Amino acid sequence: MDLRGLTDEILLRLLKADDDKAFKEIYSRYWKPVFEAAYRRLASTEIAKELVQTIFLRIWEKRHTIQINHLQSYLQTAIKNRVINYIESTLVHKKYLQHVIDTTAGDCQGTESTVHFHELSQALEKAINRLPEKTRHVFRLSRFDHLTIREIATNLNISEKAVEYHITQSLKTLRLYLKDYLDIAL
Repeated sequence: MDLRGLTDEILLRLLKADDDKAFKEIYSRYWKPVFEAAYRRLASTEIAKELVQTIFLRIWEKRHTIQINHLQSYLQTAIKNRVINYIESTLVHKKYLQHVIDTTAGDCQGTESTVHFHELSQALEKAINRLPEKTRHVFRLSRFDHLTIREIATNLNISEKAVEYHITQSLKTLRLYLKDYLDIAL
């Protein structure tokens, strides 16, 4: 059956009924304009693709409960919000790393600062990657995507207590793993 002639409303109804062909039609119909909206704001093909994929993945995962009245508007708003969240998380990450550089700048000059910054960035990524998958995912949603505990619980279909537990565990593990780096920085 050719779904190209169907309206967005019909496609959304079919999507709620687990019709993967309806999802594929929505994806092929709207992927490019949503990608272009992200690309215009970020000027990065890879990041724009990643954000668009996240939106469509969320639509598929939440197809039974998501309430979409006007698909095109929903997608444009969703990508705008994802871009804003991405920029905010990037700025927070950069500010944190800049703070580390600034606090060590009195003792270090130029290249040495850059080396410390690079080592700390690598150590932070290694520490995050050592976390259990679920804990790592919760941590990234919390600290990089700036989602609230309630939003994370809703997105992952887990309790708020479970989210708090994962965040607490990740912070303990990161503190322990990064202890030597933080002692050097201070």
